[in-house]
Amino acid sequence: MKDLFDKYIQGNCTHEEYKQVLEFIQKKKNDSYINGLLLKNWKDILKKDTTISPNQKVLDSIHHQIALEETSTSRKTIKLYKGLLTAAAILLIGLVFGSIVYVQSKIPEVTTQNITTPYGGKTQFTLADGSTVWLNSGTTFSYPDRFEDDRIVELDGEAYFEVEKQKEPFIVKTSFGEVEVLGTSFNVKAYQNEAFVTTLETGSVVYTNPAGRKAFLEPGSQVVYRSNKFFMQQVDTEIFTSWKEGKLIFRNEPLQNMITRLERWYNVDIRLEDERIKNLKYTGTIEMESFSEVLELIKVTTPIDYSFDRKTRVLTISAP
Repeated sequence: MKDLFDKYIQGNCTHEEYKQVLEFIQKKKNDSYINGLLLKNWKDILKKDTTISPNQKVLDSIHHQIALEETSTSRKTIKLYKGLLTAAAILLIGLVFGSIVYVQSKIPEVTTQNITTPYGGKTQFTLADGSTVWLNSGTTFSYPDRFEDDRIVELDGEAYFEVEKQKEPFIVKTSFGEVEVLGTSFNVKAYQNEAFVTTLETGSVVYTNPAGRKAFLEPGSQVVYRSNKFFMQQVDTEIFTSWKEGKLIFRNEPLQNMITRLERWYNVDIRLEDERIKNLKYTGTIEMESFSEVLELIKVTTPIDYSFDRKTRVLTISAP
């Protein structure tokens, strides 16, 4: 374990070796042994380099790196395991009580992290600048493990942002243009083959479409970009942001529009057998209901029949 732990400290572990180290750290009986390895490592560093100084940020860095390890650059779905967080806490305790010193040596290169949330899934995490991001179902998000001269991220799908205010602007790049902010909370929907929508809750943002035209948003406003044109409108922002709290809110929503959101939310394929029902309107709030409960809720207020194949996860909706 000593050789493996040295590789971990030096950042040379393979993915499998990294998992072995974390499993070892998780076991409370190994605390003393781990502290001994850390102490020896720090003494070795002191002998080699005297340009050291305490740095509290290393605590956050370790926690951040452990979380990021579960996300590969091949766009695997992020999985935050309770065991990893426990391991991070154990290691941090050892570092605090061991009077940790941080070596200010060569700064590693910035690497891009990619997170993908599948249909039926959602996730939340914090970026290096302290900004918080929520990702909706069917979304891919790319971001650097640390920010330098700028704060640029890329989005394909839907995300809600609470951006920490700093002098450098925060820019969300999409295939439909860019959204730029300094510090604010807002929602960006940028799914392929759908209208692009940015909804602002607090602060201010600037949307720039692919042609270079700009739209300036104020709290409670929304910009929609479709077919090379965009327009702005005042909206009830909760309808467009409540998904991050586990709710879907519909206000006089056409059934056709509902289907797209429900497919992502429940990871199902929904098919309409009758063109006449596409524009039927539904008003209601879906919160923590099972898929079968949702169908019954819709049926109560909307004249439809449906059948669901559990094996293929295909829902067929028809007129009664």
